[in-house]
Formats: sequence, structure tokens, C-alpha cells
Amino acid sequence: MIAIDTGVWIEYINTRGTLHPQAKAVIDSVNRGGTTAILTPLTLTEIYYVAGRVYHEVHAQSKSEILARKLYDFVHYHPYVEIKPLDYELCLNAAIIKSRYNIAFSDCFLLALSENDNVAVLFKNVESEMKQNIKELNKHFNLKFLENYS
Repeated sequence: MIAIDTGVWIEYINTRGTLHPQAKAVIDSVNRGGTTAILTPLTLTEIYYVAGRVYHEVHAQSKSEILARKLYDFVHYHPYVEIKPLDYELCLNAAIIKSRYNIAFSDCFLLALSENDNVAVLFKNVESEMKQNIKELNKHFNLKFLENYS
């Protein structure tokens, strides 16, 4: 089981992305049932939003929305993806993480989820707001980055 961030899902659909082969390997493992992906509704929401922006770079708005919805549905209904509810404990832990590290809320929720379920969390790369706290984050969370497997 692994918590997978939005950037990995987006790199999976971005066949021209520099880390697409790594993202594809991860999602292919999920597709085969070799691992289960977990995420929160916030990550799922972000997947739709970012996918729509990525698709809009090469498609009309209406086509972009259709493709973003397909990815959203693919992740939401996937048999090896669990969308964990935003319960009291998860939200509180995400708030504590936000207070300590001042990183994006969706990342805080994914980190809280990974901590709660004692699993690694996979990001595409070290995001800019994480850089100043990366040593501390690595001490408290099992962080993995696609960029380290290139």
C-alpha cells in the first residue's frame, strides 16, 4: 500500500513527461493489483483540476474536461485505489502538519494519511515549499520521489 500524490497520476497521463516511465511503472503496479494506492478526496479533486489544465494545453476546453473526468473516474473507481474519508483524526493531523511545515494542504492530508496508515507517500518530486523542511519531513514521514528513480 502506498499513498500516491497528484503529481504521480498526472505524470502517468503525460506521456512526454520526463518521469512518465517511472509514474507508469507505479500505476501499472496498481493496475495489476501489485500494490494498493490510497489517497484522500482532496487528492482526487486535485487530480481532476490538474489533469484538466494539462489536457487543455493540447485540447479544447470541452475535450479537456472530458479527459480529466475520465482520469478522475479511473482513479475513483479503480479496484486497487482506496479513497480514505476525511475523518476527525486525519483532518487534525493534516492541520498539525500544515502548522509545522507550511506546505500545500493536499500534501498535508496525504502525509497525514500515510502516517495514519503507516505507508510510504510517493510524490513526483520535492515540491518547492517542501525544500526548506525536507530533512525534518524525511525524519517524520516515509517520503519517496519519482525523481529519485530516474
